[in-house]
Amino acid sequence: MSPSLQLPLLDGDEPRGEYEPLHLKGRPSRPRERSLLWLKAITTAVLVLIAILVFFFPDDARHYLHLPPPSSGHHTPTRDRIQDIVTSIIGSAPSPPHNTTAETIPNTAHFVYILQDPDADFHFEFSHYLAIYAAAHHWRPDTLYFHTNARPAALDRARAGTSGRWNALILNLPRLTVRAVTVPTHAGNGVALTGMEHKSDFVRVKAVHELGGVYVDWDVHALRDLAPLRGAGFRAVAGRQKEGDLNSGTFLAARGSRLTQLWIEGMNAAYDGQWETHSNGVLTAVAERLVREEGEVLIVEREAFAPGGWGTGDVAELFAPHFGEKSNLDGKRQGDELGVFDEGPGVVGNNPLWARDWSFTYLLHAFRPGRASKNPWGFEAITPRYVFERQSNFARAVYPVAKDMYDRKIIQLDDSHEG
Repeated sequence: MSPSLQLPLLDGDEPRGEYEPLHLKGRPSRPRERSLLWLKAITTAVLVLIAILVFFFPDDARHYLHLPPPSSGHHTPTRDRIQDIVTSIIGSAPSPPHNTTAETIPNTAHFVYILQDPDADFHFEFSHYLAIYAAAHHWRPDTLYFHTNARPAALDRARAGTSGRWNALILNLPRLTVRAVTVPTHAGNGVALTGMEHKSDFVRVKAVHELGGVYVDWDVHALRDLAPLRGAGFRAVAGRQKEGDLNSGTFLAARGSRLTQLWIEGMNAAYDGQWETHSNGVLTAVAERLVREEGEVLIVEREAFAPGGWGTGDVAELFAPHFGEKSNLDGKRQGDELGVFDEGPGVVGNNPLWARDWSFTYLLHAFRPGRASKNPWGFEAITPRYVFERQSNFARAVYPVAKDMYDRKIIQLDDSHEG
C-alpha cells in the first residue's frame, strides 16, 4: 500500500489520522500542496524566531512569551556552591532563642557612591536627586547616610555647586551625613574585587550591619513610607525580584542583624567575580534559611520592592512614553500650578489601560534603561519635563515627589537631566 500523507504535528496537537491514500485520489490538488508548504514554512519561521529570542534575549523571551520565571531554588553549580557555603557558616546548631529586646530597624537611609578616583567629581543627574529626595520626602529619616571614598576637596566642590547642580542639591540635603569609607580591594577568600559595583556591594552590607537602617540603590525610588515594614517585628526585610532571587539593591536591617552578619561572612567566602554570586545569591540563601527563625527576616513579594525587570520589554513597560496620552503639561508654563492625582486602588478605573497600579509598591527599583539592549522608543532621559508629562508608568509613579520639588521651587519644568 502506498504510504499515507500526514500533516506535521504541532506541539499539543493530537494525531489527526491518515489522509486517503494518494493513489485513490490521483494527484493531490494544488491548494492542498500549497497549504502544506505554507504550514511548514510558517511553523519553521515561528520556531526559528522563538529560538533567536530565547538564545539572544532570554529576559525578553520570558516577557513576550509569558513564561514563568525560574524558581529561586533551581540548581546550578554556582547556586549549590553558595548553599554549601551558607550551610557551613550557619552550621547545624539550633536556632538562637528569639531576642525580644533586640534592636528594631532604625529610620535611617543609606546611599553609597564609590569613585574610581577619590579626587574626581561626582556625576549625579536629576534621577539620582529624585531618588534620594524621595527617601527624604516619604520617610523623614533621622539621618541620610552618604557613604563615599571621595576626598574632602571633591566634597567641597560638590557642596559649593562648582561641579554640578545636582551634586550640590544632593550634598546639601538636610540631615545628610557624609561617612568616609575604605573601599575593599579583595574579598575574604583572597579574590580581587572587580568593578566598582562589586566594591559597593561590600560597603553597603557592612554599613547597614554597623548602623542599621534602609539601603537603597540610586535607581530605587521610594513611593511611600516604610514605617509599617520597619515596625513589623522583624530584624531584617528583603524583597523578591524577577526570577525569584532576593534583590540586593534595597534591604532593611537592624544594627548587627543575623542577616547582615551572615551575608558579610557568606559574600567574603563566595565571591568569584560574577555579577550576583556574592550579592543576590548569598542574600537569597541566607534569608531563606533565616525565615524559620522567629523575627529574623521578612521576605516580601516582588511587587513590594522590585516590580519591574531589566529586560528590554520590562524597561519599555516602565519608561516608554505613551504619546497618545494627553500631556499633563499641555497649556502649562513655568510657574503654573500642577495637578494633584489620586491613583489609589479605588480609582484604578479612571487611569489609562496601560497604567500600572503602584498602590502596593513601597520601593520602585527602576532598573536603568542603559541596562537593557536599547532605550525604549521615545525615551531619552529622566528629566523634570518627562516626569511632569505623566505619559509613562515611571513618570506616574514618581510624579508626587517631583511635584513637591517643583512646588518648593527646587526644580523647573525644563531643567536638564545633567548637572
